[in-house]
Amino acid sequence: MCNRFSLTAELSDLTENFRIDRVHVPYLLRYNIAPTQQIPIIQQIGDERCLNQHRWGLMPYWGKNSINANVDTLRDRKYLLSMLTKKRCVVPCSGFYLWKQEGKSRSAWRVVDRNKSIFAMPAIYDVWLDSDKNEFPMCTVITRGTSFDTGQPLPVILDDESLELWLNPEETRTDVLQSMLQALPDADFRTYPVTPFVENAAWETPDCIEEVHPSLALVKI
Repeated sequence: MCNRFSLTAELSDLTENFRIDRVHVPYLLRYNIAPTQQIPIIQQIGDERCLNQHRWGLMPYWGKNSINANVDTLRDRKYLLSMLTKKRCVVPCSGFYLWKQEGKSRSAWRVVDRNKSIFAMPAIYDVWLDSDKNEFPMCTVITRGTSFDTGQPLPVILDDESLELWLNPEETRTDVLQSMLQALPDADFRTYPVTPFVENAAWETPDCIEEVHPSLALVKI
């Protein structure tokens, strides 16, 4: 996954699709979500599946604002292994953006699932405490491989069965969880060109997700 995605589902559709019991935070349609911003996440709290929000990107020094974690390295790094064991959540997504290099120009493209208007990306999270003991929940999305010959990480997409396992707090076997993520089939993605203004994190309007002519997606570099 690159560094932008969108979540444009209505709250009613989101709660129904993921069987969310409780909403803890205000919910807005998002067209251009960027790293370090607060993003909607789904997590299991006791007997309830809840919609909450976390900062996108791990911190402090050891996380380096990491917005992605490769599935193959989850058990190789102690801090990621700890989160994989007991700090798992799901990032709901309607589509993500990537950039394709074309000579001295590059173009912006949106990636959507042909079969699902909303899909679930597995994530792991931690809670950082500042010097005043204030809590800052933060998360990173799990990826596998690269997308469409761009070299940009591609998010893992959970199906219904794997989503249930991922959010089950009683499942702590890291080998089972990692193997499940590695075995999931690739999603049936569709890509289409969009405005290059999505590169600007402040550009948060519905035209971010509208398909444009490929020539309008280009920007010189």
